[in-house]
Amino acid sequence: MKFRDFQAHAKNLPTFNLNDLRKLDPDFHRQQLSDWLARGYIKFLAGGYYLLADEQVDESYLFMLANKIYEPSYISRESALAYHQVIPESVLGVTSVSSRKTNQFESEWGRLSYRSIKPMLMFGYQVVERDRKIKYKIASLEKAVLDYLYWNAVIESGEDIEGLRWNKQQLLDLEDNPLFWKYLKIFNSKALARRVEVVLEYIHA
Repeated sequence: MKFRDFQAHAKNLPTFNLNDLRKLDPDFHRQQLSDWLARGYIKFLAGGYYLLADEQVDESYLFMLANKIYEPSYISRESALAYHQVIPESVLGVTSVSSRKTNQFESEWGRLSYRSIKPMLMFGYQVVERDRKIKYKIASLEKAVLDYLYWNAVIESGEDIEGLRWNKQQLLDLEDNPLFWKYLKIFNSKALARRVEVVLEYIHA
């Protein structure tokens, strides 16, 4: 398969791997993929996935790619907190959670990291569809906060939260949010519940 022929299909493949190419052409060889890479037609993303060299990669596109290369997963933790304007600055790379093992991939756009979570805790995310091509799963504000606290046992006081520079205004409604408490109950973790108390005290201090 010639690259110009592949480009006609690429609009439906925002990211692709060798298996995707072999679905289009069963005789496609790995060496041809390496040749496209050497010629600058495509770029290596991570985890065996590639994208067209002229593809414009912004945050939304990177979120979609992070979902794709390690399934099932959704954007959460620092990346989701930044998305919900809890963290004041953008986060380098993308942080996600997955029901698969903890993993990470280095990419041209930063590290794509995945923390393992129990399958029963793979909930609380929304699907954001920017256009026909860009669609990704990202934690709601409620779930992003809980996911972050779940893995950060060092949070024991308001000073610990203060050091994170969380935006209190974005969190004011958590205490009266039934969905937040419903999600916390599903975690069934006393340690997490204590960290939630710390956060709520910080918000209203």
